[in-house]
Amino acid sequence: MKVTPERWQQIARIYEDAADLDQAARAGFLSEACAGDDSLREEVESLLQQEAANVVLDVPVWATAASLFDDDSDLVTGATLGPYRIEGPLGAGGMGKVYRGTDTRLNRQVAIKVLPGGGGRDSQLRARFAREARAVAALAHPHICTLYDVGSQDEVDYLVMEYLEGDTLAMRLAQGPMPLAVALAHATEIASALVHAHRHGIIHRDLKPGNIILTAGGAKLLDFGLAKFRASAAGTSAAEESTHVGAPEGLPNTRANEKSEIDSSATRGGDVVGTVRYMAPEQIEGREVDARSDLFSFGAVLYEMLTGKRAFGGDDAMAIRAAILTCEPPSISSRIREAPAGLSDLVRRCLSRDPERRWQSAVDVMRALRDVSSALDEKRRQPAPFLAGRAAQWVAGILIVTVVALTAWVASVRRQPAGPAAAFAEIRSIAVLPLASLPADHEYFADAMTEQLIAELARTGTLHVIAGSSTQRYRNARKPVPAIARELSVDAVIEGSVIHANGRVETIAKLIRGSTGQIIWTRSFNRDLRDVLMLQREIARAITAQVDVTLTPDAQARLANARPVDPELHRQVLIGRHQAAKATEEGLHKALQYFEAVISQDPENALAHASLAEAYTYLSGFYMHPRLAMPKAKRAAEIALKLDESLADAHAALGFIHLVYDWDGPAAEKELLRALDLNPTLAMARLNYAAYLTSQGRNDDAIREIRQAVNFDPLSIRTYSFGTLFLLFTRSYDEALELARKGLEFEPDSAFTIAFQGAAYSAQGRHRDAMDSAAKAARLDNSLTIRALQAHVLANAGRADEARRMVRQIEEETRTRYFCPYEIATVYVTLGDRDTANHWFRKGIDERADCMPWLAVEPWMDPFRADPRYAVLLKQIGLTPIGAIPH
Repeated sequence: MKVTPERWQQIARIYEDAADLDQAARAGFLSEACAGDDSLREEVESLLQQEAANVVLDVPVWATAASLFDDDSDLVTGATLGPYRIEGPLGAGGMGKVYRGTDTRLNRQVAIKVLPGGGGRDSQLRARFAREARAVAALAHPHICTLYDVGSQDEVDYLVMEYLEGDTLAMRLAQGPMPLAVALAHATEIASALVHAHRHGIIHRDLKPGNIILTAGGAKLLDFGLAKFRASAAGTSAAEESTHVGAPEGLPNTRANEKSEIDSSATRGGDVVGTVRYMAPEQIEGREVDARSDLFSFGAVLYEMLTGKRAFGGDDAMAIRAAILTCEPPSISSRIREAPAGLSDLVRRCLSRDPERRWQSAVDVMRALRDVSSALDEKRRQPAPFLAGRAAQWVAGILIVTVVALTAWVASVRRQPAGPAAAFAEIRSIAVLPLASLPADHEYFADAMTEQLIAELARTGTLHVIAGSSTQRYRNARKPVPAIARELSVDAVIEGSVIHANGRVETIAKLIRGSTGQIIWTRSFNRDLRDVLMLQREIARAITAQVDVTLTPDAQARLANARPVDPELHRQVLIGRHQAAKATEEGLHKALQYFEAVISQDPENALAHASLAEAYTYLSGFYMHPRLAMPKAKRAAEIALKLDESLADAHAALGFIHLVYDWDGPAAEKELLRALDLNPTLAMARLNYAAYLTSQGRNDDAIREIRQAVNFDPLSIRTYSFGTLFLLFTRSYDEALELARKGLEFEPDSAFTIAFQGAAYSAQGRHRDAMDSAAKAARLDNSLTIRALQAHVLANAGRADEARRMVRQIEEETRTRYFCPYEIATVYVTLGDRDTANHWFRKGIDERADCMPWLAVEPWMDPFRADPRYAVLLKQIGLTPIGAIPH
């Protein structure tokens, strides 16, 4: 059976978790994680058996496969390989051809590598290649290029990889050395990738600038080919395995060919051991290699990043070998005057010819890099000599005069009556527009600064602050401030920019009166990157002072304190949150990689744990089985709150988990209220609280929360969409339709809003409007959820045959992907098939389906309430409202 990319990602994630457990714990974990899926368990156990064999592959996976694949013709644009459509060539070389493609199922860009040879002749070698490629795909890390899929079609076998934008490090180094801070940042990213790979028993053995791509999200390591596997019975000869491993031509979306470099590969006993210029001495001599061999190569790459010079010179392979085996390169400190303490020793230890005298693990290298980065930051913090002698006296005099003048001006302003420029007390509502990013590719950082500033201002308790999901639509908008203020109904707007460079952050913030567009106040804030949390709170404190808001003691204490952060790890968390905000399956899985990588290096990073919890809750029910996703989400949220109780997002995530997975209403209410206390603008927390209230039949309270969510988040279609759904649960159909109408005014193609609108029409008996809305929603988004709603609408309109065909198609698709059983059950309720409905409700309880809490209140459950089995189901949910259930 062909393994789809989604299936393989599921296998890889379970494998990664299982690999960290001892043998005694694995069986129980696999039983729960695989949830009765025998083929899934077999795939995972196959990978674990390969790991247990403890044999290191002698050649890179793609090189091993070179003799397996045909390369008889080019693939033309528009051709397909399985579900992948070819969009055009990216490059070609001895290792095969690389094409840009589109995964037509997920609508994402991919890079497709077609390898040359004749694979159809040896089924055992093909099977071995597939196993090895899967083992490599088990590496999930933000700084490792992901292998998505392995496929075969018409005797053409191919690999599907993550599509990357950027140049290789080799291209960048052709321009000269990197700035010190940039080199250290990328070195830390590469080292973190090695930490992850080595923990999974995989050694790269061809680490070089040509195998590293610099993307907007940081460095990405390519060609992780040295996986563990069981020895093949195929018995390939040394000649077959002595494959040239040059700098890969046609890397994904590289914009130019790399400059020529000596890429001769040393072989011994059939082993391909890497590129000579970056090769460890033990590789050159054909001795046993381990993780420390990668650290030698890492040292050679870092040396070149810092100095612009190769660590080991020579014009041919023999000269380079001799240099590596006999010479030591000049020290870093002799080439870089401003090198911080420890940098020379870090590189020197990487490049030791004796593995025993090198760093013994990539974790050690990571620690050393952190120490060097800290030393560099400390050096920058030291005040530079300013002016001396008469010049200093002259400047001091100017400063004194300026301060006196400013003091007099401030006093005169304060004596003036409350005019247009002084009436700060009138500002009671505010919107923070997306801060501009300099450089532009650091948008994720500016977005995080914007969100945090919104959260800090909201915690004052007296300012009405618009949620970030509503202000995002004004990114790069050319509208005048008064127009924006009118649309958001606020008194003032904050706009500004974030400059993130050289280990520092500078933020320029402007407070602008909404009615006139007049700039009330502007100020620049500058901090070390480690103090970015304090910077955010300093800005919030300055703004609240300007608008004459009285802070509570709790808010004052919070704004006055913030712990330092590790800049690199904080950056990875922010990139992960940026990916998660896309709310796509691909974005969420990328986000998981970032958060897990940070936690592996800093287990006490509360924000990473909270973000991990959120990502898993978003995946649950849509892209992952709840029994796989929710326990991980709950564990991450609980850890986050142990580390920092003040994280509103973690409280919101835990409250949602208590509601839809634990079915624990009181615990859900407690956490959701705490989240709103910490951040009233958190619209999804407010909507989740409304969801809880509807599950308890507290309809008036729920409607108030929905209205509040819209008030705080007036231009987010997600608020209108979920608000419409929860109003349906309260049976407020007219208000639900009105809310949907308002949302569709600014987002006319929101499929879920249109689908929920159709459900409201259906509840009112307006069947033609309901079917039209459901059909339109299905055209916009063919998701199973929308199709299930369409089947419900058809059944309610008396189109039972169409509804039955549709729900059976949905059932068929659940054989290969998760879908909420509750959604299927409700269709059968509307069709009057109570036995089948009960079967799917039972399945929903077994799987902890996240819709089950509304069993007691959803209007379309009415035909099932008289069934004796209904009361049994309600008892198992434990969320039955007090009092009568509406009929």
